[in-house]
Amino acid sequence: MSSGGRAPGNRVGAQERLPRLGRRSDLPPRVRNLLEGLQQHAAGWFQPALERALVDIDTSLFRMAERSGNSGEQQRRFEAMRALKQAGASVQHRFQDHLEGDLARVREAAPMAAPAPDATVTSLELVDAAVLEEDLTLQEISGKADIRNSQALHAYTHRFAVIAGSAVPATEAVPLGPARIAEAFRYALHDVELDLEHRLFAFRQFDRAVMATLAPFYDRLNTWLAGQRVLPNLQHPSFRRPDVAHVSDEPAPPPAQEAGAPAGDAAPATGAPPEPADAELFGTLRDLLGAKRRAEGTAGAAGTGAWTPASRDDLQSVLGALQRAPTTPAQQARYDSEHFKNTLLVKLRRASPEGRPLGLGDEDLDTVDLVGMLFDYVVRNVRESSGARGLLARLHVPVLRVALGDKTFFTRRDHPARELLNSIAETGTHWFDESEADPDLTRKMQMVVDHVSANFDGDIGVFEHLLGDLSKHMQLLARRAEAAERRNIDAARGRDRLAIAREAARGAVIRILQATIPAPRVRSLLEQAWTDALALSALRDGPEGAEFKRRVEVAENLARRGLQPLADTAEDEAVRLDLEAGLHQVGLHGDDVRGLVDNLFTRAPTREVSAQLQRIDEALKDKPRLGGESAPATPARAPAPPLTPAEMQMLQQLKRTPFGTWFEFVRNQQGDTVRRKLAWFSPVTGHCLFVNQRGARLDDHTLEQVARDMARGQIRPVATGQGSLIDRAWKAIIGLLRAPGDTAQAAAGARP
Repeated sequence: MSSGGRAPGNRVGAQERLPRLGRRSDLPPRVRNLLEGLQQHAAGWFQPALERALVDIDTSLFRMAERSGNSGEQQRRFEAMRALKQAGASVQHRFQDHLEGDLARVREAAPMAAPAPDATVTSLELVDAAVLEEDLTLQEISGKADIRNSQALHAYTHRFAVIAGSAVPATEAVPLGPARIAEAFRYALHDVELDLEHRLFAFRQFDRAVMATLAPFYDRLNTWLAGQRVLPNLQHPSFRRPDVAHVSDEPAPPPAQEAGAPAGDAAPATGAPPEPADAELFGTLRDLLGAKRRAEGTAGAAGTGAWTPASRDDLQSVLGALQRAPTTPAQQARYDSEHFKNTLLVKLRRASPEGRPLGLGDEDLDTVDLVGMLFDYVVRNVRESSGARGLLARLHVPVLRVALGDKTFFTRRDHPARELLNSIAETGTHWFDESEADPDLTRKMQMVVDHVSANFDGDIGVFEHLLGDLSKHMQLLARRAEAAERRNIDAARGRDRLAIAREAARGAVIRILQATIPAPRVRSLLEQAWTDALALSALRDGPEGAEFKRRVEVAENLARRGLQPLADTAEDEAVRLDLEAGLHQVGLHGDDVRGLVDNLFTRAPTREVSAQLQRIDEALKDKPRLGGESAPATPARAPAPPLTPAEMQMLQQLKRTPFGTWFEFVRNQQGDTVRRKLAWFSPVTGHCLFVNQRGARLDDHTLEQVARDMARGQIRPVATGQGSLIDRAWKAIIGLLRAPGDTAQAAAGARP
């Protein structure tokens, strides 16, 4: 069985010698003692946890074997169980060695760094499909653990940075972090003879038995490190809301580095300064919105009767309750920003502790309306049947809370909340437009939105962390899609070469049959098996090759004979040998080949020969044809109507289109579209390959068919260079606010 392949990059190979803490005499005594303490805590925690995981895997495999549908599948389950039992002790040792090896690399001359996704992508040709599947599974497993334990991991990574004397490491690189624990389990199973299916199954069971229960482990590590005086007073930072009375459109300066924090532990800067056009966006939007309200007579409609503007804390408190309130899928699918604003106003009126109704101040009202218009546009830009609609609707309240407290949400393209919203929206638009949803991606996006809804309470780091996790997952999906696309391109090229070869073979046979009157059995032979033999020759050497020409001569010789059988002459013997060789190559058995050649011209076969020939005829009919076709060589179908001038123009444009260009295909009369990428086309046959976002091959098309559909407006290239979905949303909203008419138009979410 295959071991599933070896992973590239930072992963430790099976034979590579892992470093040991006992050999790191160069480390300062305190650092070494701390690392050894971490290693002892890890060994004590993971030894029983890994034993439980292996027992769970064995038990689950046994149950699966009992329910197997056939003996072969059952045998594979039992073989996997046997391989794991035989390697049980080795798995424990290798797992612990890998964890210790990570710790032992601390303060090396070339410290271990986080894997670089971009570098991996550039060497894609070296990564096989099995490794990609493992990467994706482990990424999902570690990502879930990362999110579940984000608070504890924040403290642990900062404390580990003190030990390492370095900048705060990323969670996927820190020793004993979820990603390194998952990688240790992959390393532990490296030499176990498991096929990919059972290897991935083992990863999933490890996730349930070990990764899902890491919270007490990280609490124990943090408690012990604090007791060892490693940042004993460390507190989780929270996002500081700007003062309500002095909200600025400029990005807030980064907080000062905390005294006593390790080098490189300064809070990240808020991002690049806004571009001039961005800096004016929020003010422009407010001005346009105010002018629109005045024109419509709705200015200041933040409440009715006497009311008091809600303080920022009161507003955030009400929104926090709305954020955590459970919603049904039906409610999410019926998202409407106006309904949400009315609900918010009702909640504010009821929330006043002094009995005086609360309402929205001018700036808060503008923010609520603008964010609502943004979500109306984004949600309606996603297909109605897509599950991403509900996920986007659930992000409305957290994003609104960010925008109320930080107006750089409107001015910074790299704002974490804005980037996460854009990532979810574009993923929903591009990856969720298929009938077959990707379960891994669905789970990942669901987990991200769940975490935002449950845990965001002003800390913008929640968005930053989830954005990084989702981005890594999308990079892995993109790598897998590129690998699938490359395989489909190779297959399409092979099919095209085969089609060209078969066309040359069919053409040669048709020309011969039109010029001669062969014996019935010779005609049948030429139309079936010999067409395949000719196609094989054309596939190897081309129609101009010597072998193809020789086999055409054999076909002509047989067809010209009428009912004259092969003689014992040297020329006929050469024909016989070439005929037998060609028939052997297309899969006929030796006895059938001899029986067919010996009786090609027999006029009155004996009963025994008749039975043999009947069996051979049935074998020829049942034999799969080269290229998958079973019909005999027949004249080509009637040509399609000639292209119109408009269609011809589209065809010429299409032939100049570079591979990798995206197109929109209209699916129905309502105008719904799906995106398809032109991955490849043949200038010879006109066959073209379109793939979806996952790199999967879709319906077969020809360039002429696509050109006809383009002329009818059923297929169109996707415009490029329009910016992100959020950028397009703001541009559309500005355009709608400037246009005369009802503001409700802005909520209609016109497609870009």
